Amino acid sequence: MAEQIIEFNIQQAAEEEAGSGCLRSVLASRADQVARIVDLPEGEAEEKLLEFVIRYIEDAPKMLNDLEDAAEEAGLADFVEPIVRIAREFFTMPPAELQDASGLTSLMYEAYLAHRMLEEVNETYINQMGQPLTPMDMTLSNVIIHTLIGEPFANDLDDITTATVSRLFGRDNPYGSADFKSFISKQSANNLVHIWRKWPSMSGEMGLLSNLL
Repeated sequence: MAEQIIEFNIQQAAEEEAGSGCLRSVLASRADQVARIVDLPEGEAEEKLLEFVIRYIEDAPKMLNDLEDAAEEAGLADFVEPIVRIAREFFTMPPAELQDASGLTSLMYEAYLAHRMLEEVNETYINQMGQPLTPMDMTLSNVIIHTLIGEPFANDLDDITTATVSRLFGRDNPYGSADFKSFISKQSANNLVHIWRKWPSMSGEMGLLSNLL
């Protein structure tokens, strides 16, 4: 049900944006900043950035579904479920900080929270277990969206994801237990990550390349 709600909201917001152009105006005002990070097509920067944002939003719930499938296959469903659930709640029950946002702009914020949370979870997994939860690298895509959102608000959203991951991996969390680490060490990497092979670098796939990251 959550996936259907998210998909409906994305479709509705995209239709509204086609008429209003609200987000497009914001993207146009920040295109020069993004151009310092990645190469943008001359004369088509706004269109490319809007396409990128919509793809970024659409990919978030799809990635969560695939993560759920991979975890189920690897026997990690109980451990991964809280991560997926909280990431979906960014869409279905957005934090109070997003109450004034609407349309694709709001969805961009929500998708950023979900993507950044997975990025933070990955870093924590690497530190605690020596391997990432997902092999997909969203760093550049997240930097682009961070730039489009703009500071200081993008930093506020980063703080939300950092606090969320800290609670997930707090003192009493199951991820730090000896049993969990032993279980992970016995798993073939392919058991958890093979589904992610269909997720190449999103920014690279869309032609947004950078020499900075």
